[in-house]
Amino acid sequence: MPNEYRVSVKPQHERKEFITAQVATAKVGSHTSYDVYEGTAATLPIILLPLDLPLYRMANGRTQTHQLAYIATNGKSQDFFQSGEENETAQQIQHEILRKLALKESDSITSIMDELERTKQTDPLLITPAGVIVNGNRRLTAMRELHNSRPADFPSFANVQCAVLPTLTPEQVDDLEIRLQMTPETKLPYGWIDECLKIHKQTIAKRKEEDIARVMRKKKADITRALSALNYAEIYLRDWKKKPQDYSLVEAGEQFFNDLVTRLRGKDGPLLEANMRMAWILFDNRLSLGGRIYDFNKILGERAPEVLTNLSDRIEIEPATSPAPTAGGDDLDVDLGEEEVVGTPYSDLIAALDDENRREEISDALRAVCQTLIDAKRTAQEGNSAVSAIRDANTRLAEVDFTKADPKTYDGIERQLDEIVRRATELKEKLSAYRTSTTTPLVQEPSK
Repeated sequence: MPNEYRVSVKPQHERKEFITAQVATAKVGSHTSYDVYEGTAATLPIILLPLDLPLYRMANGRTQTHQLAYIATNGKSQDFFQSGEENETAQQIQHEILRKLALKESDSITSIMDELERTKQTDPLLITPAGVIVNGNRRLTAMRELHNSRPADFPSFANVQCAVLPTLTPEQVDDLEIRLQMTPETKLPYGWIDECLKIHKQTIAKRKEEDIARVMRKKKADITRALSALNYAEIYLRDWKKKPQDYSLVEAGEQFFNDLVTRLRGKDGPLLEANMRMAWILFDNRLSLGGRIYDFNKILGERAPEVLTNLSDRIEIEPATSPAPTAGGDDLDVDLGEEEVVGTPYSDLIAALDDENRREEISDALRAVCQTLIDAKRTAQEGNSAVSAIRDANTRLAEVDFTKADPKTYDGIERQLDEIVRRATELKEKLSAYRTSTTTPLVQEPSK
């Protein structure tokens, strides 16, 4: 079995000198155009580089969550990858992350590894003047793996085609990556957390949300929602799971956390804190809840105070009490008798929700409360179905305008009106019978 591919890092000045020399001798016509600057095409030289010369770009948006998971799991410093672009150890880890992504298939899309094995290299990698890959990190990984394991089958991968960018600022490189990768045509879309982190990084750089939306070809509302969803995911990881930035724990939660933005809108203070904790319990139990998690989450958002009250009753939490305020300042000490309930801030319930020893008990109780409210809502809707149907029919009749009716339809209209009068008379008689009945409602016979 061949040895795994080992990344080697040549000094930056050597890479720059080699690339500069290759660009200087590039043949006329061996250029291509890319949307390097927004709305403006640029002509780039195409050169051949040894397979081991390019470096992986550590700010690759697609690998952010994987990098953070590695840092959390292995106790590395937060800047392990950011400061390790010229470090062989960090580059090797990045290679392993990219190798897994290169093997990943999305729906019916063939993996990059399989695609390259069949078609070889068709598009150049996009690199900086220092040889750092801006677009094509996964392809470079696949070519390295294939050439390392079967060099006789892939001799052309000993050298890779690269298009050399002009000198760009880090912000320009980020924008270029977004235009090339984070568009609807991308073969392997960014994970939702990777995309949110990319947006967050843009806001840290003081980019306006409308500008980020334009570059990403999204609506401004999508950018705002993504930032809010990321915020709730980070609260869940940091405060609930005690595993900050371990985004692997929320990879399956795109719809849940996006829905949560709407469910928690307009809430603040203790109500928000309690509502979030109930949402975290739902998410922790998502596998057993299945599709019901979204119905439960909706109930939490729409009827949070009612859910909290019922949950308190089920787990026997008393509302918080405090002495009634006294008039005349702190010096006046008058015993007014019984303490007055001044409105609970859910403090005791929040404490119970935070108690890990009670999680299973509270989870079962919360599930029962949500299901009860959902069932009650469904029953109420069914109870109102008759009046809703009659109201709709009345509304439709009120919209009838004979002045626009075709005379050929008059006979048909008259027959339908006779039938409506008959049905309405029959329904009024049955309604009267139901009203006067003191026992089980009469069984309604089908209309003839």
